[in-house]
Amino acid sequence: MPHSELLAPINNFLLCETPNEWVIEAVKKENLSIILIDHLICELNDIVSKYKLFISKG
Repeated sequence: MPHSELLAPINNFLLCETPNEWVIEAVKKENLSIILIDHLICELNDIVSKYKLFISKG
């Protein structure tokens, strides 16, 4: 299956494609820590949102 077909649901959700320039920078080894920290922050925000939802229903 072509990668464009695999990414179609993601691109439809985002309503735009990731710029190729961003991908080129993101895959550089020197940017790995930035990408991982950004992902960590996203995960933490998700946890906080779910926790607040859980508490509000309690």
